[in-house]
Amino acid sequence: MAIDQVPANRRLVEELYANGYLTAAARQAALEFLKPHDQWSLWISRLLLIVGSALALSGVVYFFAFNWSQIPPIAKFASIQIGIVAAVGAASVWGFTRTHGQVLVVGASVLVGVFLAVFGQVYQTGADAFELFTAWSVLILGWSVISNFAPQWALWLAVTNVALGLWWRQAALPSEEMAFLIYAYLALLNGMALAVREWGALRGVDWIARRWTRVLLTIATLLALLVPASTLVMADDPTTSMLVAGIMGLIGHVVLYSAYRHLLPDAWAVSATVLSGCLVLDAAAYRILSSALGDNTAATWLSLGLATLVIFATAMVYLRSIAPKLKAAHD
Repeated sequence: MAIDQVPANRRLVEELYANGYLTAAARQAALEFLKPHDQWSLWISRLLLIVGSALALSGVVYFFAFNWSQIPPIAKFASIQIGIVAAVGAASVWGFTRTHGQVLVVGASVLVGVFLAVFGQVYQTGADAFELFTAWSVLILGWSVISNFAPQWALWLAVTNVALGLWWRQAALPSEEMAFLIYAYLALLNGMALAVREWGALRGVDWIARRWTRVLLTIATLLALLVPASTLVMADDPTTSMLVAGIMGLIGHVVLYSAYRHLLPDAWAVSATVLSGCLVLDAAAYRILSSALGDNTAATWLSLGLATLVIFATAMVYLRSIAPKLKAAHD
């Protein structure tokens, strides 16, 4: 590997210092360069910008919600459209790669959803909710592609998840036998997004490599895996879709644990996966204890409480034992 391809991080600095290639002063200077002290002011500034934008957008939504009957249709459409054009125009001036422009694009994306909701209410289109969210997802996809902004992609993924879930309920109309397949679809959607995130991070795409994106996508994927997995271990007569989604959920837990324990060590991702696995084990414990103890409800719940303590205490001890290795590998 060429020297310009070696990632500069805390782990590399500590290894060089431990092997005598850096003095104490050089080590301190390198660490201050990688993580400067004034970085906090930058993060606080960005946090205030994002919080302010979120409050402003919430104000717009609540304004329409509480004053719906008093606002004429022309004013409703004009105000939202002016907001969208102003946000996109200002983002174009600032640049879609700068933080101010990227936050404005997120604001415009939210206003698109508001516009679609207002349009449906004014003209009483009778469209199902999944059509609104699908249109919203399609319309903001282009902005997501050009923004290179993780929160914008998080918004798009959230809207797409809702659209998929509503489509399953309102358009697909699955039978009881196939109902649980929605969890497999959601797990695939969020799992693919997580895989794309890791692929981009390994290739040095800075905006997608933020650690919170990994945590968010891991949790979203685990939620879609947890429900069918825990349901499967408790079911007496699982349906076909429950069996497929449940097995996928169990395998998904193993894949995520292996990936973030060995391939891409990350304490937060491993902890989330282990916690989700503990919930599955707790569901299995309930199934076993309720079958073994029958109608003795008090004994069942007492035994389940003890089993829960053992499961989570064991998980905590295990996570504490591997935490130093994960932290060292991450740094």
